[in-house]
Order: sequence, then C-alpha cells, then structure tokens
Amino acid sequence: MYEVEPLPATPWRRRLLILACAVATVYMILSQVTARPGAPDWKPPATADKPRCAPGQTTDCVGGVATVIVTPAAAPAPVPASPAASPAGR
Repeated sequence: MYEVEPLPATPWRRRLLILACAVATVYMILSQVTARPGAPDWKPPATADKPRCAPGQTTDCVGGVATVIVTPAAAPAPVPASPAASPAGR
C-alpha cells in the first residue's frame, strides 16, 4: 500500500515551550477557581445602619416587612377551533 513517513521528532525547545504553557495554564485555572471574589480588598460586611427589629416591629428596621405589589395574572387567550375539528370544515 502506502509508505507512511514517520513524523520528525519535536525539538527539545518546542517540548519545553509546550510544557511551560501547560504548567502556566494549569496554574491560571487553579488560581482562578480557588481564589475568593475580590480577595485583595475583601473586608467583612459592615454593620447595618438600622437596628434589628424589636419584637412586634415590622417597619424601619433590619428584618422588617417589605410591601410587594403584584399585578393579577392575565386571562388566557381563547384558542381558535382548528378547521379539521369544526363541523363546517368537513
């Protein structure tokens, strides 16, 4: 059949470059996966400006009640009858 020529050997400099790129890629991926978001300037959360709610208090405090306004759901659109199902379509 066909005679297949073997590929030339990869030079040692190219192998070293491939190895360095692989190590740098692994390092970058691991450092991004294990790093905390905003790690250099991370600070603990500040205390709340408002005090926590006293028993029975529901407004103007941390943990109070929020008013939510929701619109009612729209009525479903009527489904037109298909021509095959109607008696006039026969």
